[in-house]
Amino acid sequence: MNQSKTLKKEERICSTKTIEQLFAEGKSVMKYPVRAVFMPNVEGISRILTSVPKKRFKRAVKRNRVKRLMREAYRLNKTEMGDACADVAFIYISDQLPSYAAMETAITTIMRKIREQMEGEGTQEVNREQ
Repeated sequence: MNQSKTLKKEERICSTKTIEQLFAEGKSVMKYPVRAVFMPNVEGISRILTSVPKKRFKRAVKRNRVKRLMREAYRLNKTEMGDACADVAFIYISDQLPSYAAMETAITTIMRKIREQMEGEGTQEVNREQ
């Protein structure tokens, strides 16, 4: 996995087809104030999508700030995912502007949970084959 501290175009989910598949087939984890929907991918790189509902923040300035905090927390802590490659959609569910510290805690906890669930699935698949 790429260990650099950048967030490149390849690390963002842009395809409508991928987004629809993610929400239809993905699993969900939550650490207030963020909910994440994820599914494994085979492309060898983790990709993210950030979403802040207009229902929560009417002003685009506030929505963009929350998305920027989510991306930054992910970018600086993406090593928490380990070798697990997944498509992840981060959805902000609170109606209060977060601090960076709260956002970073939520994002790192979610990434750790995703890694643990994906590693658990990997061992279950091995057990099924035996």
